[in-house]
Amino acid sequence: MISNMAKPQVSGRLLSMRIFVLPVAVVVLLAAGLVGVPMLLQAAILIGIAKILIDSYWNIREGHYSLDYIAFSAMVVSLATGAYVPGAVIALMFTGGEALEAFASDRAEDSLRALVSRIPKTCLVRKGGSFVEVAIQQVQSGSVIILKKGELVPLDGTLVSENALFDVSNLTGESDPLEAVGGALIKSGSVNTGGTIELRVVGDFSTSTYRRIIGLVEEARRNPARFVRLSEQVNLPFTIATFGLAIGAYLWSGEVSRALAVLVIATPCPLIIAAPVAFLGGLSRAAKNAIIIRSPASLEVLSRINAVYFDKTGTLTLGEPTLSQIDLIAHRLGSEDEALSIAASLEMHSLHPLARTLVKEAQKRGIRFVAAQSVEEKIGEGIAGSVQGVQCSLSRAPLGTSEAGIVLSLTRDGSEVARIRFTDVMKPNTDALFRSMRRRGIEVGIITGDRQANAESLFGSYGVDIHAGASPENKFRIVKVAKSAGKSVMMVGDGLNDAPALALADVGVVFSGSENAASIEAAHVVILERGLDHVSQLLNIAGKSVRVARESVYGGIALSLVGMMLAAAGYIEPVAGALIQEGIDVVVILNALRALR
Repeated sequence: MISNMAKPQVSGRLLSMRIFVLPVAVVVLLAAGLVGVPMLLQAAILIGIAKILIDSYWNIREGHYSLDYIAFSAMVVSLATGAYVPGAVIALMFTGGEALEAFASDRAEDSLRALVSRIPKTCLVRKGGSFVEVAIQQVQSGSVIILKKGELVPLDGTLVSENALFDVSNLTGESDPLEAVGGALIKSGSVNTGGTIELRVVGDFSTSTYRRIIGLVEEARRNPARFVRLSEQVNLPFTIATFGLAIGAYLWSGEVSRALAVLVIATPCPLIIAAPVAFLGGLSRAAKNAIIIRSPASLEVLSRINAVYFDKTGTLTLGEPTLSQIDLIAHRLGSEDEALSIAASLEMHSLHPLARTLVKEAQKRGIRFVAAQSVEEKIGEGIAGSVQGVQCSLSRAPLGTSEAGIVLSLTRDGSEVARIRFTDVMKPNTDALFRSMRRRGIEVGIITGDRQANAESLFGSYGVDIHAGASPENKFRIVKVAKSAGKSVMMVGDGLNDAPALALADVGVVFSGSENAASIEAAHVVILERGLDHVSQLLNIAGKSVRVARESVYGGIALSLVGMMLAAAGYIEPVAGALIQEGIDVVVILNALRALR
């Protein structure tokens, strides 16, 4: 699309309503003008000229000089020669392109609003023997706040209650919940999934973990990646060639008509039309494959990606703990089914994610189990009870530093009888995806909040870089370092903890289906299904769309240059030049439509 640089920004819903005012006005004027009111076509052209002048002012203030000189000259010439329809069409392409970009920018701002909207505006703070409602920004370090089940932790703090259970997937991306005991540091952004608890605040709102995540996304949005678009690469040299031929034709012949003919043929429709048509074709193809690309500009960036970072849980894996094996100890039980029956009898009383996995697995295998009696569950320790008159328990087993996965220890009458192991399962086609990346010469890395051993057990054999134990800040920093090294980076994730890295990457790709709408808004591309083959499809579509756009742009310019030289030599009159340019436009558009296939 036509280059649009820095301009004063109006955010929020007001912008969403205003951005399409100009293109709609141009469409109305163009449609009315085609039925026989030339003055309306002139008005449409004047809107386009005025818009270019305003945009140029802001671009020059920002130090950007790759302006739309030819589009401006073409609309001026169309007014001077009476060729109003081409001029009005150029005005529509210009204002429409800018509106689409502004709309995409506004959607990006929505990501920040979605992040902020999740933060509670107030919380209950202990004052004396009761709790009073206080604005989050006014809560001081050392204050004790109360959190009910399902509430998001608004401020970092230490746990005052004896124990608690938290969903920390917002921060780590991992499905394994955090079982905390009194005194543990709880980061804001976690969700209380247990009962009502108390927390002693550490720091304040400005230093809280969740606020820092928002700050990272804001930083990425304030400093977007700058890249030179295909139209910008060709714009300046084509402009110089056009004005050089036009001025030379006039000085050589003394005829203004020759200069006008050159400018008419040089109307930059290959620049204005070819790339957008090819890119819209690519967007359409992607949509048919359940891939939503927010902006055509993302296709150009995707075509030159040379480094891709993947989140692990929910992106490369299914994101749910799966029972992998049951190890019987010293033949104290008759079978794995007996161990699973005891475990399910205990865990049917628990809401823990691992408990649900065990109960579902027992039901799936058709194993009979009965409700345990005198059940006692201690968060952070485990669950115990009487199963058919025998005291049994299930608790987290200690792991060695190199041991992967989650392991529970099952005891009966005080003796350990089995160890039950859980793991996350890789999505199908992971190996094919990594091979595809290697063939393209793309560097692959995995950034995960999980333990190094877990990540190594799944991906250690693939020869990819693994960054384990990564917080949202770590993920942001890894992407930032890669970009600073000159790499074109794509980040693929699915959770709020990925949002800063998604926003900072040259292209952020998110798998939808999570509840983190903010991470979806922070991304440039949304994949509506969970299959990894969509990532390869995305790169294929981007590569072909850019290739077709490049062929159309350079082919159209070559044809225009031939026509311009003939016009400069006096072989083509302005009116004939307009017809020839229309023919070039048709050829360019037909070629660009190949991107749909």
